[in-house]
Amino acid sequence: MAISKIQTGLRIDETTYGKLKTLSESENRSLNNLIEYVLKSYLSNYEKENGTIPLAPYPED
Repeated sequence: MAISKIQTGLRIDETTYGKLKTLSESENRSLNNLIEYVLKSYLSNYEKENGTIPLAPYPED
């Protein structure tokens, strides 16, 4: 079963972009894949310390 993913725009400064791009290349990941991994890791750590984060409703088009 395919996972539905929401496309979103992300604005980051050039230094952060450069560092993420370097890490993604060194780990043989796409930049998008690395950013998704970093965000999921952050959320997991946050929830371990603070409990489950409720999902905000996503507006349908």
